[in-house]
Amino acid sequence: MEFRHFRGPEPPRFAHESERELAELLDGQGIPWDYEPRTFTLEVDAEGRVVEAVTPDFYLPEAGLYIECTEMKPSLTNRKRRKLRKLRTLYGEVVTYVDRGDFERLRRKYGQARGRRNAQGRSSDGNGAGPTLETRNRASASSTSSSSPGSGGAPSRSSSR
Repeated sequence: MEFRHFRGPEPPRFAHESERELAELLDGQGIPWDYEPRTFTLEVDAEGRVVEAVTPDFYLPEAGLYIECTEMKPSLTNRKRRKLRKLRTLYGEVVTYVDRGDFERLRRKYGQARGRRNAQGRSSDGNGAGPTLETRNRASASSTSSSSPGSGGAPSRSSSR
């Protein structure tokens, strides 16, 4: 699927199928978005090496909003939520957290009863698959935004989480 409203410099490679679903929803609604545009350093060791970092899944440039999505069991999300709280404290960035229940509500609203695959899977094998929410596949417009997300410098394409 080509994304009409994607604003990143290169096509996204989703880590989870739930991220693809959210991207399709955003795109289908005409909402400009970017995928993992910035990694925030949360902690460094004495030598200056990054010990802990977080990369929110999406950035909505017109809203100035980051989104983190997961379908993990609620009992497994404590570490992720702790990182997002730390991000807020260190950088002042508030990340909207879309969890398992939020995804179920989105699927009901947009016509998909259940996810296509195990939400815990980390493979990107489904990257060529068709849309999972009812969206219209429009011709790709190659407009990209050069604005940097948040208030702290250029976006990073780091794959570390």
